[in-house]
Amino acid sequence: MPVCQSNRGRKMGGYRKIACACALFVIGISIATHASAHKLATQSTPEERRLAGITSDMLIDMERKLAQWSVSAFTEPVHEEITNRIYGCNGDVCAGSVATTAPVPVLAGVRWNDDPPFRMTSRQSRSSKCKTQETIRFETQPGCWVALFLDANKGAAKGDAYGPDHAMLYRSHFGDLQYLHSMASGDGEPAEKTKAKLMDWFEFTWRASRGEYTLDTRLKSIENPTVQAAYGHGEWRLLELYTLGASGGLRRYVNDVAFGSLLHTLQDSYAAGHVDREESTGTGECRVRNLSVASPGGILEFHAYNHQNHKQHAEADSRVFFMRTFQSDGNVVDVGRVLVKARSQNIPWDEMAPFFDCVFTLRKPQALAGPGDFVAR
Repeated sequence: MPVCQSNRGRKMGGYRKIACACALFVIGISIATHASAHKLATQSTPEERRLAGITSDMLIDMERKLAQWSVSAFTEPVHEEITNRIYGCNGDVCAGSVATTAPVPVLAGVRWNDDPPFRMTSRQSRSSKCKTQETIRFETQPGCWVALFLDANKGAAKGDAYGPDHAMLYRSHFGDLQYLHSMASGDGEPAEKTKAKLMDWFEFTWRASRGEYTLDTRLKSIENPTVQAAYGHGEWRLLELYTLGASGGLRRYVNDVAFGSLLHTLQDSYAAGHVDREESTGTGECRVRNLSVASPGGILEFHAYNHQNHKQHAEADSRVFFMRTFQSDGNVVDVGRVLVKARSQNIPWDEMAPFFDCVFTLRKPQALAGPGDFVAR
């Protein structure tokens, strides 16, 4: 492990914090080497940080940059690019992590699936050095976030199951909330069960994006089986789900955040490590009112992460894969553009449900989830 010394750090009384930041650098490399399963969208824009009320601090900024380097050296802002293209961006300018053709709160929502804000109880934090009274997300507690991600990945590799009693970061990437990424929660889950959870999630996020819920809406009061199972045993409101700890203006745009979260789930359904889709023939259509798009390829199998080869999974999430497929019939950008237009028309869920059902057509409803072609040897 490298030894980091800084005279300036000593003068500021920050030597130990600088050392911790350097240790984070090494930990981050460990993430990239051993846990590169997801194309993590952790790098928010300055405008997004302003809206969320995330302030700058020299030591936190240093810690954040080291962690971002260790992650971004092996990942790409693919979700951000897809979202910007959905909102009309064209060319290579769409590929940057700070491109903002899409509304900033929508991009914040796209990143939410990878980096949902949460707090931990003392029991959940165990021996970690996370600040349990403060919101945890990559931007606010990067060292804590990295350590938790590593721990969750290690546990999942051993077969640990994560559910409502665990921290959000464990659940969203490795546990019961994997439908946020269009994946099954574990091997053996029938495709029709995974799709049912996805349809519930799309209903929830679509209704939220239309303003049917407020920041005060208790999630347990929403008649939605998947939302009830995930959040129905506590007092979480829409505020805690999407904007926990956001002291700035992001809460004024919570509807946009919810829509960005919906787009992330849709986008993941086109990644080969998440879903095995047929190639579209381009002969069918998915329609809602006056809007239509070529039907995407049908779904043969939802994958589960548990026994996948992490490196191969990550490669299938890459920009290279996206660029090979995004101009095909029924591609994610065209589907996303229909959703943007449908939202601008304020189309209710009852009319949208058949559209989502079409986009997620199952060829084998009883197909059991597994690693697919990404099985770990």
